[in-house]
Amino acid sequence: MSELHFQPIKGKAREILKTILQTPEVSSCCMKDRLLIRQACEEIVMNVTSYAYPKGSDGFLDVFIQKTDNRVIIRFEDGGISFNPLEQPPPDTTISWEQRTIGGLGILLVIKKMDDVRYAYVNNKNVLTIQKVVS
Repeated sequence: MSELHFQPIKGKAREILKTILQTPEVSSCCMKDRLLIRQACEEIVMNVTSYAYPKGSDGFLDVFIQKTDNRVIIRFEDGGISFNPLEQPPPDTTISWEQRTIGGLGILLVIKKMDDVRYAYVNNKNVLTIQKVVS
């Protein structure tokens, strides 16, 4: 199991994502699974580094990565503003890009690409866990 701690996180999204992707649990997956995991992690990391903490403050992001025989489980924990992305209404993908409001497409991508996505608010932390069945 890999345990990663990032602080500060402001402006560090690329570095955080790169570190996650280089862990043995993720880097040992086949190319297709790594790509799907990358897409989901990129969305989550960008959201945490951009929106979790009030402007002017800088927080932390802890990432725990575990691999079993057939799945990768990644848990993201941050101490930012309580926010459950799974309770947000899905974006209307039937209207044109010009008519859409910003937000919602990223978490929709995470839900569609991962096999399980769960959220909890525990001990003043947002805890988002994603799982991907891997080959």
